[in-house]
Amino acid sequence: AVNATALVRLGPPTPEEMGFCDLVKVQEIGGRIVTLFTQTKSASDGCRLSTVILRASTSSLLADLERAVDDGVHAVKNLCKDGRLVPGAGATEMELSLRLKRF
Repeated sequence: AVNATALVRLGPPTPEEMGFCDLVKVQEIGGRIVTLFTQTKSASDGCRLSTVILRASTSSLLADLERAVDDGVHAVKNLCKDGRLVPGAGATEMELSLRLKRF
């Protein structure tokens, strides 16, 4: 999304591997302050890639964040392959309850 080189290793990228972005802004999402890097030119060209930069105070917290992002990406990937996914944690039952009340 930012014309960077995909890295298959952990560690800082070299200047040749780093990309660029059009806009950097700080925004609150879900009660957390995050920094967004936006590439408007790639978005208008139909680019469907995203760059996620994680930061944490400890390496174990960073590993947890990486696993959470990885889990989310894989969940969306699986949903795109097979749309028969049923939401868990009682979401289906709650929706059925609401529709029955409206009926």
